[in-house]
This record gives sequence, C-alpha cells and structure tokens, in this order.
Amino acid sequence: MNHGIYISEIETGIISPSEGYCGLPVVIGTSAKGPVNEPVLVHKYADAVETFGDSDNWDAHTLSEFIYSQFVLYGQGPAVMIRVAENAPSSVIGGYNTKTGEYTGLELVHHVYHKFGHAPGILLAPGFSHNSEVAAAMTAKAESVSGVFKCICLCDAQGDKYTDIPSWKRNNNITSKRQLLCWPKVRLNDRTYHMSTHLCGVINRTDSSHGDVPYKTPSNESMQIDSCVNDSGKEIYLTLEEANYLNGQGIVTAINWSGGWRAWGNRTAIYPSVTDVKDSFIPVRRMFDFIGGIFINEFWQKADQPITVRLVREIVNSFNLYLNGLTAREMILGGHIEFREDENDYAALIDGKMTFHLYITPPVPAESIEGVLEYDPSNLDVLFDAVRG
Repeated sequence: MNHGIYISEIETGIISPSEGYCGLPVVIGTSAKGPVNEPVLVHKYADAVETFGDSDNWDAHTLSEFIYSQFVLYGQGPAVMIRVAENAPSSVIGGYNTKTGEYTGLELVHHVYHKFGHAPGILLAPGFSHNSEVAAAMTAKAESVSGVFKCICLCDAQGDKYTDIPSWKRNNNITSKRQLLCWPKVRLNDRTYHMSTHLCGVINRTDSSHGDVPYKTPSNESMQIDSCVNDSGKEIYLTLEEANYLNGQGIVTAINWSGGWRAWGNRTAIYPSVTDVKDSFIPVRRMFDFIGGIFINEFWQKADQPITVRLVREIVNSFNLYLNGLTAREMILGGHIEFREDENDYAALIDGKMTFHLYITPPVPAESIEGVLEYDPSNLDVLFDAVRG
C-alpha cells in the first residue's frame, strides 16, 4: 500500500549524441621497443616515448617520426600506435594466423574501437604507405572499420619531379575517396619527415580548433616545416601554378606563401576521375564519415529494441536535434533525418530491418575566390566637378 505523494522517472525521449576523437590517428610502424602487434593508446609525448622509445633513426623506427611530429610539433593527442615485428611491407599489412588466432599489422585496426571505445579517424604508416600493397590494405581497412565505421588514410607519393607524381599515382592505384595522397617530403631544421606525418598533425590541430568536428579543410593551414625536399633530398619550392597542378590531380602538397608554409589541397585521391562532392572534397568526405559514426554510436543502444512508433520518433527527433545543432554552429548548411515509407516496406519491417534516411550538407571549401576589377570611367566626372566649384 502506498499512502502519500511519490515521484518516478522515465527514460529521456531525446538522446544527446556525443562527439570527440573525430580524427583519432592509428599509426602502424616500427620502434625501438614496445609491445608488438598490440594497439596502444597514448595521450602525450612522455607516454609515447616511454612505451616505444625515442630514436633518431626514423628509417628503422618509423613510429619515432610520428611521435615527435604529432606530440611535440603539433601538440596533438591522443593517438593509437601499433608496432609491427619487422621493418617490411609484408609486416605492416599483417594478417590473421589461423593456428594461433592472432592478428597482426593493419588487421589490428579492427580492434581499436573494441579496445578503446573510439573508432579510428585517420590511418597512416609513414615510411610504408608509398607501397601500393600497403596503401591498398590501408584503404580496405578505412572503408570498413570493425564492419561499420569508415575513415580516411594518408599515403605518401614517391618521386623527384612534381610532373612525375600524377602518373605515379595512377600506376600505384592511389585513386580512392578514402585516400589523401601527399607529396613531397618536408623538413624542419635537419630532420626530414614524410608529409603524411605532418598532414595528420595539421588535420588534428584543425579539428581541435573547430569543435572537434571535421568540417574545415586542412588546406591553407600552417605546417611546422621550413622546406620541402624530394626523394633525392633536394630542396624544392613549388610555385602556386605547380602546386595547383598537383591539387588538380588529387594530390595534397605544401607551399610557402603568405604567413609561411601551408598545407595545400582540398581533394581526396579519387579526384579528378570522380567529382562527386561527398567523395572528392576532403572535409565533406570526413563529415559524412563523422556524422555516420555519430549515428552508429548513439543508436547502437536501440538495436534489438521493439519496432514501435516511439522508437521511430526517438531516433528521428534526437538526430534532427543534433543536426540542428550542427547547422546552428554552421558546421553543416542544413540536415535532417527521415523514416521514409518507400524505404521501409512491410517485408523489411517484418524482417526486423529499419532504414533512416539522413540528408546532410557540409560546406565545401572556398577553393577559388575571384575579384573582378573593372575600370569605371564614370569616376572621371570628379575632374569636372572640381572645376565647376
């Protein structure tokens, strides 16, 4: 028997999506020490050095290059690092041992979300990503992380002349919407880096300064470098026309322009063969992956719940509220979600399948801004006005 006044609570009908870790780097390489074929989440430079060592021999210990660039030069964290057993592409690609049940190399990318609760946002393997097989394996993982998430991967091109890079790109099949192809190498003081290493730092820093939402392109953002070098080690300076030529072939580069050295290029490697805005522009591609990841994370808890009117309304109302928030912050120009009758027929619903249609419009970069100057002869009238008094 209850006698008096009581209260109770019900589950909130609106779910607030959580953000964060949108560009979580997962870097695969070699190091002087540390666990082999085990993803490790590191938040700061001291932790990374303690775990994987600090080597100046970046050819042999490729993770050291990333550690110094990411944590010291760009001040970005966290990152997931995977040390492989050998300094070879056959080791970075990795695989699955049916006898031992062990995963190695890039196959461990699928373990990142299950181990740390955050999906990879960027895959990179400096020193190895110029290898076409490694690039292909990275792209396959980026297309389907843990079976549901998607991300991008950073690849480095090889060559001494900028005119050779587009054909290198085609010959090595670097033509995916998930790939960002970088050239040339970059240098700071007496240290030479793969551009993919620095581009990762630029992307993470840009995301961090824009609410951890990847709607801003990394292009025209400053880089912590003082020169560019080709694979022979020769210092090179690209003119704007040369850099734009590479951009037009879907290649990200660097230019020394107003304010110093900057990343330069808005296009994924699928460009120019495919010009679809969601696949060819880097920030639009990343926003599609980002918003898709938010949808997966926030409504995973609703999987296996009864298909009811309340479930439909809860998903639609919650995600529309989230998209409205992105719109208000101008991170998208607009967006909404629908539960459409033509995409949810009786057969699908009876089989327990629901489809929600997301409409989103991330802003594209202002890649070209033109000012048209015209001589206006009407202003010559001031000469006559002056003598007329």
